[in-house]
Amino acid sequence: MRQGKHDSIQTRQALIIMTSMSGAPAPAIARLVAAHEDTVRDVIHAFNERGLAVLDPRWWGLSPLDQ
Repeated sequence: MRQGKHDSIQTRQALIIMTSMSGAPAPAIARLVAAHEDTVRDVIHAFNERGLAVLDPRWWGLSPLDQ
């Protein structure tokens, strides 16, 4: 079974959320996941507003057909 590209996006977002909850600052998380600090902050802010729903690709406007 082939994994969709959204699986890796969800994994990265979950890692950002978990690392943030452990108290790591955004710059350190960005280095860990090889992302821009603004991306890390966007994911954290979205999680704070919407909870785990941010891990749903459709929430970010991605179609399940893109997988």
